Amino acid sequence: QLGTWMIRSTDGGTAWSARYRVPVNSPHGPIQISKDRLIYAGKELWNDENRIGVCQSLDDGLTWEWLATIPTRDGDDHRDYHELHAVQASDGQLIVHIRNHNSKNAGETLQTESEDDGMTWSEPHSIGVWGLPSHLLRLKDGRLLMSYGHRRKPLGNQARVSSDNGRTWSEAMMISSDGVTGDLGYPSTVELDDHSLVTVWYEVRPGNSNAVLRQARWKLDG
Repeated sequence: QLGTWMIRSTDGGTAWSARYRVPVNSPHGPIQISKDRLIYAGKELWNDENRIGVCQSLDDGLTWEWLATIPTRDGDDHRDYHELHAVQASDGQLIVHIRNHNSKNAGETLQTESEDDGMTWSEPHSIGVWGLPSHLLRLKDGRLLMSYGHRRKPLGNQARVSSDNGRTWSEAMMISSDGVTGDLGYPSTVELDDHSLVTVWYEVRPGNSNAVLRQARWKLDG
């Protein structure tokens, strides 16, 4: 039963389909590009090749097809790329963040871009952000937000903003910084109607060996 699976609901989560296989794995899942198109950036698992790339669905996630393989940076092993997530910038460009465990920029988030609707991708490159994995969100004002776990002091979760469609990223903003171990992270962030943000992540807290979910509601300056 090893593999990557999806279940689907058409009634707001009351009932769910049987599981079915999908080509890639990623903790934050696919994103919607248009009414009929979903993009899923991820990694193949449980096979010999373990490609890194992007799949698409044109039927609301019922079926998926491999769209493009993301190239490997010179000197890297693609098997040390993990946990991708995508976003579409305001200019239409697609951006994917990659958890990197190669020796060069180890523990950093790498970025790759597509300017042809996901058919081809740039070689991954460093954006100078230590922390992973990254969750990407396009804000209502068009800026991009990345939120990610930070597993060295200050232990917690951080965020950065891009005002130029992912070309550059701001300095880090603290979402949380009171972690007691590095066993935390995987934040996901949404924007509410009043433009405040809610970020949810997992974390192991003192006196409890089991992880819990935590959340923070916060706002960007400006």
